[in-house]
Amino acid sequence: MGFEGQTSYPSHVAQTGLGRSLIASGPLEKETAVALFAGPRVAFRDIPDDEVKFALLLEGDDWIIPDTAARFINHSCEPNCRVDDSLEVVTLREVASGEDLTVSYNRLTMAEYLRAPECYFWDPRWSFACGCGSARCVGNVDRYIISGSDNPPVGSKVTVGAAMGKGRGVFARERIRTGEIFERAPVIVSPGSEWVNLEKTVFYHYCFGWGPQLEHAAVALGYGSLYSHSYQPNAVYIRRLDDLLIDFQALRDIEPGEEITVNYNNDPTNQEPVWFELAKP
Repeated sequence: MGFEGQTSYPSHVAQTGLGRSLIASGPLEKETAVALFAGPRVAFRDIPDDEVKFALLLEGDDWIIPDTAARFINHSCEPNCRVDDSLEVVTLREVASGEDLTVSYNRLTMAEYLRAPECYFWDPRWSFACGCGSARCVGNVDRYIISGSDNPPVGSKVTVGAAMGKGRGVFARERIRTGEIFERAPVIVSPGSEWVNLEKTVFYHYCFGWGPQLEHAAVALGYGSLYSHSYQPNAVYIRRLDDLLIDFQALRDIEPGEEITVNYNNDPTNQEPVWFELAKP
């Protein structure tokens, strides 16, 4: 193994109560790269038994057997690191010197899962009793958890009704408090290449811009695509790109029977005319 000689990252391997672990070598800022997954790439069937617990899925049946210090990063149900697209381990928050560096072994975003759901099988050799001690600890790590799918249902405080002079609208069934997320709507994403056809349909009026540069469109399920526009909205929508969700959150207390509105410009203070066009490639 070549990990002992790696000095380019502010981390090191040390013996802890969990065995060999990856440790922060000093205080770290958020978004600090602390390790890199690198090593031989193989099909799952070719992974030696003693390496199965270290292997990392890249895509399809392409796995990496890490021979760097990243192989010793431990699991936490509330991790302080993530693995980015370049296979670097990057901190999610500030980390104290000497703190264990952790990732989640079994949590996926909805976007990751939907790219290749057939790839995410669970091998029983990966299962173990978790002792991370976090408030989100699942106890036994024995399956994948898709972020967004384990959220409690949201939406019982709202209903669809007639918004006079406008068509349908969404109304509060009971009081909604300032800051409360009162609906969490899954979305169906239409790639930007389809927009030339989509904008000729009725769905043009129900789409949200989607993607890091709003290069795609999305239709929200539930009541998500039925909220009326207002330049004095009582709510705001929040895109959760990785989870394929839109949260609707109250900007002030909303009383029973009151129509819930958002500024389609996605900024409650933006008074510009509302329009929708996908970002150009």
